[in-house]
Amino acid sequence: MNARIAQLVSHFANQDLTEDEICEFLVTRSLDFLGVTHAWIAQVTSRKTVRARASYGVDQSKFLDWQEFPLEWKLPVTDTLVEQRIVWINSLPHWPEEYPLLKGVTYDGNARTQIIVPILRLNSSVACLGFVSSELLTPDEEVAIFLQTIANLISLHIYRQARERTRQDSPNVSALTDRQVQILAFISEKKTNVEIADAMGYSESTVRQETIRIFEKLQVSGRNEARIYFLENKERFGISGNSKSDLPSSREEFAH
Repeated sequence: MNARIAQLVSHFANQDLTEDEICEFLVTRSLDFLGVTHAWIAQVTSRKTVRARASYGVDQSKFLDWQEFPLEWKLPVTDTLVEQRIVWINSLPHWPEEYPLLKGVTYDGNARTQIIVPILRLNSSVACLGFVSSELLTPDEEVAIFLQTIANLISLHIYRQARERTRQDSPNVSALTDRQVQILAFISEKKTNVEIADAMGYSESTVRQETIRIFEKLQVSGRNEARIYFLENKERFGISGNSKSDLPSSREEFAH
């Protein structure tokens, strides 16, 4: 396990990974020995909700109702965040009776175990890292420490990136890339991330991460505030009237 931790540290040092890419690396490299098939990251918002942020191996279209939900709901994720502890469930496809809200929620494939680990920042839960394994994994202290170490490394990586973006970006129109302006325009039309992804030819997870970056750059708390900001600042975006021909359309790389 120490070698896998060293490998992850090296990968972080040499690659400016997106959160979806982190999830992919964990499934395909760091945690393959545990039979992990899915990985995802969810964050706590300022509105006391839990919002999906990144994933790998998860068909998000089948979990649209779980993209954001109240922190007060009784779920494995919220138990992890509120109590700052690892939640370990190895009864899948059946959920423990203490989580009645998950009745009817199923994963594709042969999911047997779900483990959720808190991601901490300044002794507070700011996000969590979830794994699904096709193997029946019994709670193990060594594995738990290993997974918490991974979560801590991800916390350092993500918030280092956030600090760098804060120094580089200003909370105004000019901070957005052309592609982010396009996404914001679609948000102003009340389109979902799935609808935006279909229209633009990108994955839903990529659009979701860009949406998070838009919120951070404009310093807004969600889609409604972003929509209002866009409508109030159309001229500053160089957009007149309702013509979509005014929107930038170059396929440059997404800014991180």
